[in-house]
Order: sequence, then structure tokens, then C-alpha cells
Amino acid sequence: MQRTRVELLPHPRNPQPAPDIRIAAALERTAHGFELRFEMAGDLASVAWPPVAPAVRAEELWRGTCFEAFCAIPGAGAYYEFNFSPTTSWAAYRFGGYRERLANPELRVEPTIATREAGALRVLDVTLDITRLPRVKTSAPLEVGLAAVIEGTDARTYHYALGHPNEQPDFHDRRGFLLAVPGYVGAGP
Repeated sequence: MQRTRVELLPHPRNPQPAPDIRIAAALERTAHGFELRFEMAGDLASVAWPPVAPAVRAEELWRGTCFEAFCAIPGAGAYYEFNFSPTTSWAAYRFGGYRERLANPELRVEPTIATREAGALRVLDVTLDITRLPRVKTSAPLEVGLAAVIEGTDARTYHYALGHPNEQPDFHDRRGFLLAVPGYVGAGP
């Protein structure tokens, strides 16, 4: 499948002065889900980047620096949210409609998260298996939103996403699920 690369935009209401950083994200559909990459460049010293720790499922990762992916079947009210921390902790949520949280979905395999510095970049790579999610087949097209919550060393929070349809940051708004991702089609004969 083809890798899609996008820039995440700062929310217009981020506290000022904001860190001078740029965030890019890349997504590739795979037979089991997604390969994601988030790259941060610029004034990296202004970002609170937590140290790597044992990978665990955790809550409230958005209270610190974390990267997020949302996905939904086009036209459906239900959607999923995934959070990935530089610590390698992760979270997965299922919603029946806008912010109507249901039980946390069980994943076939926990996401793998790897962080590294590559020159002037901080990189977070994620492999996400979605094969056990109810009603989501890997062959189905999806609408995807990508986002980041960045904690500055000044203890302020900054929001980045593909788009910001509201005056306040709100990654759950389906109008921000701006990537139309086709279903996975396996390699031909």
C-alpha cells in the first residue's frame, strides 16, 4: 500500500508564544491495520518528551506529550481513538457516537511503539493491529484523523491536527477525520 504523509497544523488558540516545532505524520494501511510515523522537528528542547518505559495500556495519556489516531467507517457514527505516548504506553477507545465512550476494545496484538532521535527529528513509529475491532474490516475504507498533544517544558499544552473545525481543540469532531484511507488490498499474484 502507499504511505500517506501529512503535516499536522497547530490549533489557532494554542498558547502563545508556542514552541517553534513542526509535526508531520505518515500512515500506511497494512494487512492488519496501520503503520504510523510521527516526526517532530524544530525547537525540540521546548517539548517535554517523557522517557521510554515498559509498554502498558494506560489512561489519560493526553495529559502529556502523545500522538493520536482516530478512525471510522465512512457514514457511521461509531469511531475509534488510539493514543501513543513516547513512553511506549498506549490506549484504545471505542465510541458509539460523538464522545459516547463504550467499552475499551480488545486488540489482537498490543501496538508496538518505538521512539528515536534521527538528527534534528524526534520520531515515534507505531504498528497498530485493528483486525479484532468490531465492524472494521481491513478491506474497508476508513476516515482517519491524526493529531498530537504536545506538552511544553513550560507545562502548557499545545494541540496539532490535520484540521481544526472548532474554536477549541476537539480531535473527536468527525470533520477533522480528513484522511480518506482505502481498504487494504493484498499483493497480487
